[in-house]
Amino acid sequence: MKTERFFGIIFLCAAFLCCASADDHPVKVVLFPYREAILVSQIDGTIRQYFFRAGQHFKEGDCLLAFDDTPFRLELDRVTARRQEIEVQLKLAQETYLSQKKLFEQDFQSKLEIQKREAEVETLKARLKGVQADCAEAALRVGYCRRKAPFAGRIEQIMCREHETVRTGQPLFRIIYDRELLAVMNIPLGDLKPVGTELAFVFDKKRYTGRIHEISPQADHRSGTIEIKALVSNAEGALICGMTGELVKTAPGSGPSR
Repeated sequence: MKTERFFGIIFLCAAFLCCASADDHPVKVVLFPYREAILVSQIDGTIRQYFFRAGQHFKEGDCLLAFDDTPFRLELDRVTARRQEIEVQLKLAQETYLSQKKLFEQDFQSKLEIQKREAEVETLKARLKGVQADCAEAALRVGYCRRKAPFAGRIEQIMCREHETVRTGQPLFRIIYDRELLAVMNIPLGDLKPVGTELAFVFDKKRYTGRIHEISPQADHRSGTIEIKALVSNAEGALICGMTGELVKTAPGSGPSR
């Protein structure tokens, strides 16, 4: 008798769950950063100093990290000196060519000698072009010694310590922009609204609003839901990436933004 009563209760609960509408089950929402990036080293070098710590906010263009630039500046000085040397040689070769050309026009110099001088000038021009490229590359590497922020945000994770030697392509830190956040959720296909529709959420018992920013191009055939992302303002910094909340409802009078 007790067994029958137990299975009867289970059956009634299952029937209730099957008959419940989608509105009886709040949609779970998770917050993600609007923009994020893992910045890697662009050179083989030794980290000298971090200018920001994990969690600190920075502006676009701020220097986040500095490498020891001593070897790179030495290389830049070396190739710059070589460029200056070739420029002097080229100037002298051009002047010699012009003087020899005048002598040739007066029949005081052979054509072979003129061709040699001309070849010397062209060779020095080619060498100068190559060393100019070396100078540009050396200057670029000096610039890479200061890693600047590609956008405003804050450091989420530091992956290398000061005074460590890193390789090109090695991750240095992960940065995020969280003044705006993406509220990610899966909603029933029947509740799908167009991009720009305003939605309301509850996070930590407080109400927030946002607008649909992205809609997944593919639905989940098993659950009959589709993923959407809404852009939520976080100018005051009250929300944190990873927080969970619930979708309340479409805000009254909402619709696609114009």
